[in-house]
Amino acid sequence: MLDADSESRPKPCHNVLLVEDEPGDVALIRLYLQEKSMDAFSLEVVGSLAEATQLLDQSRSLPDVILLDLNLPDSEGMVTLLSMREKSMDIPIVVLTGIDDTRWIQTALRSGAQDYLVKGTDGRALRKALRYAIVRHERDQTARLSEAVFNITDTGIMMLDRQFLIHQYNPAFLRLTGMQQTNAVGQTPHSLPCEFQVLGSWDLLLQELQDKGACADELHCHKADSMDRVLSMRAHAVYTSDGYISGYVMVFEDITERKKAQEALAYQATHDGLTGLPNRTLFYDRLNQAITAAERYATAFALMYIDLDAFKPVNDTLGHAAGDQVLVEVARRIQSVVRQSDTVARLSGDEFAVIAGYCDDAEIAFAVAEKIQQSLQLPVSLPQGTVNISASIGISCCPAHAQDAHYLVKAADEAMYQAKRLGQGICVYATES
Repeated sequence: MLDADSESRPKPCHNVLLVEDEPGDVALIRLYLQEKSMDAFSLEVVGSLAEATQLLDQSRSLPDVILLDLNLPDSEGMVTLLSMREKSMDIPIVVLTGIDDTRWIQTALRSGAQDYLVKGTDGRALRKALRYAIVRHERDQTARLSEAVFNITDTGIMMLDRQFLIHQYNPAFLRLTGMQQTNAVGQTPHSLPCEFQVLGSWDLLLQELQDKGACADELHCHKADSMDRVLSMRAHAVYTSDGYISGYVMVFEDITERKKAQEALAYQATHDGLTGLPNRTLFYDRLNQAITAAERYATAFALMYIDLDAFKPVNDTLGHAAGDQVLVEVARRIQSVVRQSDTVARLSGDEFAVIAGYCDDAEIAFAVAEKIQQSLQLPVSLPQGTVNISASIGISCCPAHAQDAHYLVKAADEAMYQAKRLGQGICVYATES
């Protein structure tokens, strides 16, 4: 049963392995390490290098620090330190020996010892050396881990000083940007040969980083001899213990494939899967943009609603594959006779629409519609046979007929049905309300 005093005594938290064969030295060191503080020491003693090696091999709980005499029954001098370093599994070693020689001290420190003490050192100095050895070792482990992460991560990292000049970057940064090992140190990020292009402004971005301590943006990284990449960039300020900015860290992630996937999804959502033309959703977006521009700049445009004549028999006689080929050819022909700035859309089935800009009157609109009809009158040659097609076209104009998408489409649609009632290949201009 433990007494009250033993229960209240703090448990030692630093485990020391002493490798020493002199009983007098062992007794003195044991005396020096007897403390009741929360960071006191526990001591385990072995008298030879072989015993120390065996203990390290078999023990489940490794010491926090090794206190090592260089001259042992089975080993002498620096060979003892080197052998212990090989077996110590990265445990910090403090040399405690009777040799007071500057060359020995330098050699021991270069060989991996955390500290070098000469026998006769007082207890306070010994305890201080052991604690410092543990702290330095933990700090060095953290630094080595940070360096390993810095070098092996797939995230690009770039360190800047307070003037936004580069002073360090990791291998992943070179891979992401397609840069070769180059002397980027001392340059600003936007002056690098990989030509960083931010979505906004570099000046505004760096000002935000300085003012708020953080910023983020997307970068388009272009280099002549490598693939263009889109990088996500996040930057944060690095602060000193008293709150001053000592520099900045930028991290980069390659989001090129993610952006391509997003663009592909957006394209699929706004374009017809068969013809590649804008679908109804994108058509109405373009139509509203055209109305806004017409109001702002006092211009006019025409909307043409196109419906193929007698298209159903194509599907019925030649099959849906042939019908799809005809629709693809119709889309190509319409695009070939209008301007690149005009919008050609497939609304549904065999219905198409054209938003033709700068059409100030019916005569100009009819001229565009006539080109479309002429392009569609040529036979379409397919493996399944030859198809003759034509189209009925209804035309409405903004602002003459309406300045609202719904009513513009309604007017053009009604004009198209009027054209169908008059026969095939007819174009009708909507009646002004």
